[in-house]
Order: sequence, then structure tokens, then C-alpha cells
Amino acid sequence: MVDKIPYRFLLGVLTFIFATRVSIQFTLQFWNPGFFPIFDLWHSNTMPYSKLLTIQCVFIAVMLAGILYNPRQYPKIALTLMCLGWLYVTVMVARLIIGTFEISAHSWFDGAVSTAFHFGLAAYILVFGASLRSISQEGTKRSMPVVQYCAYPSLLIVAYLLFVWLVDTGAPQLFSAYLTVMIAAISILFHETFLPSREDWRPTAKEIIRDGLFLTLVQVALPAVLKGLALVLIVWMSNNSTAPIIGIWPSDAPILVQVAIMLVVAEFFRYWMHRTFHKNRILWKLHAVHHAADKLYTINVGRFHPLDKSLQFLGDTLPFLLLGVSPDVFAAYFVLYAINGFYQHSNADVRLGFLNWIIAGPELHRWHHSAIISEAHSNYGNNLILWDSIFGTRHLPKGQQVCRVGIGNTDWPEDFLGQMSAPFTTSTEVSNKE
Repeated sequence: MVDKIPYRFLLGVLTFIFATRVSIQFTLQFWNPGFFPIFDLWHSNTMPYSKLLTIQCVFIAVMLAGILYNPRQYPKIALTLMCLGWLYVTVMVARLIIGTFEISAHSWFDGAVSTAFHFGLAAYILVFGASLRSISQEGTKRSMPVVQYCAYPSLLIVAYLLFVWLVDTGAPQLFSAYLTVMIAAISILFHETFLPSREDWRPTAKEIIRDGLFLTLVQVALPAVLKGLALVLIVWMSNNSTAPIIGIWPSDAPILVQVAIMLVVAEFFRYWMHRTFHKNRILWKLHAVHHAADKLYTINVGRFHPLDKSLQFLGDTLPFLLLGVSPDVFAAYFVLYAINGFYQHSNADVRLGFLNWIIAGPELHRWHHSAIISEAHSNYGNNLILWDSIFGTRHLPKGQQVCRVGIGNTDWPEDFLGQMSAPFTTSTEVSNKE
């Protein structure tokens, strides 16, 4: 049972992230490409950088030693580390709240960037503590109602406050958005690792690499390219006296109000687009790349065919660019959209209660991925379940779990290139072996 939780891999990821943070700040003394915050924003003024760098290098050495260390049964040390880890998280959350709302003028509360990476160090302590637990507890199914009901809303609130704080302290907007989403995604990854909804949905290393490629190329790189092309189109339209629609979008409203409007309006178009993808035979074959996965977990949220993703962009992003929605609103929308997307697709044991009438969360979305067609034709909402409730497609049977996810053809290609050609070469309906 020990192998089900890849402690060394998780510790390695956290060590790599922290080492990257140290390397970036060191490099920024000499050169900044513009994407990263300036050198001084990476730490508060409570200690000289030379002393901070020394401490950071010691931390990296200790973290590397922790990876090489072979976990054994030390329940008392484990409990101590877990308590220290949660205390660390609590202190950083308090620092974040005080810094965001400027409750204190002390320079320590200006360290938005450093606080973000302190969450990574706290996570390292928690994971290392978990690795020292008694092995006999590994296979025990644990029920933690506080985490089940509070993790999703708490993470969303903390992440948004972190994003606001990073921007307010001078960090570039794009950097702030991606750093916030990365920290949230890692938190969700840990949630599904230590408190999964289903043991049989744990991904293999091969699946993680494959779906990581989808996430990088289709979910991150492709939208960035499409957005750049859209901005070129808008500039061209403006130069030819066919400027984007202006004067309609409530640009003077608070950012959260604009994000809420964007969510509701975008969800309307996404709802009908998504529903059409399921009903239209040609579009369904493109969308089947996303539905062909036989398990749901955080990283395969980005498993889309590029043509499917491009059509989604035309329906839920381009209209708002043409309306002149500001980059501030887009960035805030991206943070909320991305975090919900990771959680929605995760294998985390989540209970949203009454929020299941508002948010298109994991409990609802798992039914949308059901291999039973009548169950899959439901819960089309991407972020909100509002339009499903209005149009009668919301589906959440009480006390039940979806049996199998995927599509009819269990021989659908699994490799990246195979899935790129599958919509044009492979049937979605039945297995070729049947």
C-alpha cells in the first residue's frame, strides 16, 4: 500500500519548486526578462539577502536529504511534523490576510511572493510528516468531513486573496495568476493523493506524463497563442474603423462584479456549446478525446483535442475580448476558472453540499463523464451549474457514485499523437475487440 502514495515524487516536486524560486531570485540580481517580479519583491526587508540566500541553500540541502531518506514508522515524529506543518500554513494564511487588507504596516507583511513559496515549504513538512506515519494506516479509508466540505471554498478564497496581494505589491499580473494557480493545483493534487475519492483512479507515472503534455500544450500554450491572434485581430479591426464593441461592458464595476457577470454570461454560451458537442456526431468525436479517460484526476483536466479547445475559445473568450474586457478581469477570471477546473476534474474526496446548486464541482462533473450515455448528457456547466438547473440537465443522484467513466470504445488510443488522430480514424461507440 505504501507505493500508492509517491512520497519521494511529491517531496521532489516541492524541492524543485523551492530551488527554482531561489535560482530565479538570484538571477534577477543581474537580469529580468520582464515576466518575473523585480528582485526586491521576492523577500521582505526583515533580513539582508546574503543571509536569506544562505538559509535558503540550507533549506534546499535539508529538503534533498528528506527525499533520499527512506520513510519508516515514526508516528510520534510524524504527528509533530504534521502539527508544525499546519501551524506553518496557518501563520502564512494570517500573513496573507493581513498583507492583502493592509492591516499592519510592518514590512514582513509586504512579502507576497515569499509567502506563496512558504506554502510550498509548509507542504513539504506535511508530506514528509505523512511519510513517517505508521505503514499500517496506509490502506485505511479515512473520512475527514472538515476537509471534504471546507477544502474547496477555503482554497478558492485563499488563492484569490494571494492573487490580489501579489498584484497589489507589484508582481506582474500574468506571473501572479500563474503562480497562484500553480500553488492551488499542487494543493488539489495533494488533496486527491492523501484523501482520494476512489483508489482505482490513482494515475500511473505514464498517465501523468501523457496528460501533463496535454496540459502544457493544449490547455496552456494553445490558449496563449489564440489570445495573441485575437488581439492582433482586434488591433486590425480598430485600424480599419471596425473597432470591437464598446460601451456595453460595465468596465467601471468592481473586478469581482465583472468576473461574476463574465462567469454567468460565458457559462450560458459554454453550456449550449458543450451540449452541442455531445449531440453533434462530428463535434462529439473531437470532444471524445476529453471523455475517453477511464479515470478522473487533477492533471487530465487538460486532455482536449486542439480543435475542440479552439472552438471553446471562440465561444467563451473571444466575445469578451471584443467587448473590451480588461486584462485585470481576465486574470481574475482565469484564476477562479483554472482552480475550479482542476478541482472539478480531480479525484479529491469533496463534498460541496448546497454549493452543488451553484458550482459545477467534482461531484456533479463525475456524472458528466459517465460511460452511460444517459448519465453523461448532464451537468454541462464548466464553472456554474446554473444553466443546467434552468434547462433541466442537472444530475446528482443522492448517495450514489458513478460506476465507470469513459466512452463506449475502450480501445480508444491512449498516446498523445494517437488521440490527435483518433477523432478522424476511430469510432467512439464500441470497442473494436467486441
